Amino acid sequence: MGAILEVKWMIVPLLACLVLSGILIYLGLHVIARKVIFVDLALAQIAALGATYALTLGYDPNDDTLAVSLFSLAFTFVGAGAFAITRMRREKVPQEAFIGIIYAAASAAAILALSKSATGGEELKHMLVGDILLVSLPTVIQMAILYVGIGIFHFIFRKKFLAISLDPERTEAAGTNLRTWDLIFYMSFGVVIVKSVAIAGVLLVFSYLVVPAVIAQMFSDTVMGRLVLGWLVAILASMLGIVWSFYADYPTGPAVVVMLGLLLVLSSVVYYFQHAPVKTRAIVNVSAIAASAILFFFALSYFKKAGPTPLASRPSPIEILLEEVRKGEEVHQLDAVSQLGDMRDPNIVPALTDLLSRTRSEQVVEATAEALRKQKDPRAIPALRSAAKKNYDDFLKLSLGKAQLAVGDPEGISTVIQVLKNNGASLARQEASEILEKQIGGGFGYQPGKSAAENKVALQRIDEWWEREGVKLKWDEKAQRFRS
Repeated sequence: MGAILEVKWMIVPLLACLVLSGILIYLGLHVIARKVIFVDLALAQIAALGATYALTLGYDPNDDTLAVSLFSLAFTFVGAGAFAITRMRREKVPQEAFIGIIYAAASAAAILALSKSATGGEELKHMLVGDILLVSLPTVIQMAILYVGIGIFHFIFRKKFLAISLDPERTEAAGTNLRTWDLIFYMSFGVVIVKSVAIAGVLLVFSYLVVPAVIAQMFSDTVMGRLVLGWLVAILASMLGIVWSFYADYPTGPAVVVMLGLLLVLSSVVYYFQHAPVKTRAIVNVSAIAASAILFFFALSYFKKAGPTPLASRPSPIEILLEEVRKGEEVHQLDAVSQLGDMRDPNIVPALTDLLSRTRSEQVVEATAEALRKQKDPRAIPALRSAAKKNYDDFLKLSLGKAQLAVGDPEGISTVIQVLKNNGASLARQEASEILEKQIGGGFGYQPGKSAAENKVALQRIDEWWEREGVKLKWDEKAQRFRS
């Protein structure tokens, strides 16, 4: 059951990664062909500057989402116009130079604006790494609808867009207005970037845009072949990165970026072997480079600096984690809660119950319930009872019920019974039935594979037992169950 719940939390971030990569890899082929590798970074930074400008005008990114997005989009369209203008037929200065200058200027302006904000550091970090682990399913669906619309638009004008990317000179000689079509391309590109960066951050968007396209270009000479190969690379990197980040407790976006980088290294080695005139020498060269890299890092590890002398005023690890629970972002709260569950301190349970009472994130509720279950502290009973009354799905309600039982709250049985009465996931009802049987030492004939209506007789017996015995239940610490 634990594995099922873990997979449940990974599904939405994985879907978000797949939706992002679906459109970004196609656009990445254009970026590689145009040799404007850092155009997405520049557009992303311009979009961020637009959002920052909206903040200086008093808009709140949480309450005024649409207004902030429109500011970002307006700035991005201006940037698209600048990129269309800076593309020259006989360029003395590469367009990439103008892109870099625009990126640097937009970054500096955003930093200046955020320097007056109390949360400027967090805003800058969010722009880089995003919070894809916390993305919701409705957001993914909205993003998918938007990207499908842009994809259809590009499919309709695919010949024109491919022509100006792959052979701009011939296209312009044929009478096509290059600047107009460049502007249209960059405006549609900008819409994708604005939406993508807000969810995944600059680093992941840049990596999806460039890395799969580079790998695909190594091994395929056709547009369709590069698209398919790029998508396969993105799917593999996304799955590996999300699973790695989940079990190793790393930020999800950077983990996927690292996996894309590793796949690029591996692909480069394969490409080198394929095209090396002497295979034996290629193997020797790669082995030597790998050995040198390993030796380099091992050698540097000997120069590790000794830890500083502890200071009485320095906060303890528990104090740092408790502060994250109180004031941190959701992704930091998840990390802190997972660690606090295995620690022991009288301040942990009050902090966790406070978080449980105010958070709106089901992921945080899930992690907090698990941490409180490990703490086994009766002080958590009121907060857990309150959370169990909310309209959560059966899996989450079951987690809350298990936490209630672990802290000695007989109302946890009532929470488990509620799961049995719902027509939700049969797996949740199966576990709820097993928990109830363990707690009371017997069953009522409840069959998880059948609906609540079909279990009417069994549920009636359960209700009668609960009404009769519920008030008599006492927690047996040794047996970890209630006895009447």
